[in-house]
Amino acid sequence: MGEHYRPAHETHLGSPSLFSCFFYLCRVAIQLRIYGFAKTLKSVRESNTKICYDGVEWSPLVARTAHNIAIAGALFPGRARCLEQSLALIAMLRRRGVRVEFKLGVQPYRFRAHAWVEYNGLPVNESGEVIDGLVSLPSI
Repeated sequence: MGEHYRPAHETHLGSPSLFSCFFYLCRVAIQLRIYGFAKTLKSVRESNTKICYDGVEWSPLVARTAHNIAIAGALFPGRARCLEQSLALIAMLRRRGVRVEFKLGVQPYRFRAHAWVEYNGLPVNESGEVIDGLVSLPSI
């Protein structure tokens, strides 16, 4: 309830360009440095989350966007890590009305932490093998 629905022709179904993905990575990286993780995550989560287009098949858009973010991350100066890429991916997909979740996981022994995005309960920008063995933290 309280969500707005628009006809499919009014949605932003086009996948973002490589330039847009690079821009969002820069934006997220700057926000993380200036405002820290909590404020950046809040900003990303509030990216047009009121508009949601149910009944639209998002899988192709989600896959193309994740692919473009990965390429932009490889070209990013100093290399964009999983956190920056996941936050940028969330922001871009939410702006298009896609319901996605930001996930953080940790492995306590031989500590490692990882961030990824899930769509319909499946990892989008990461393989299941990489996140196996990680304990997913509760949603923040």
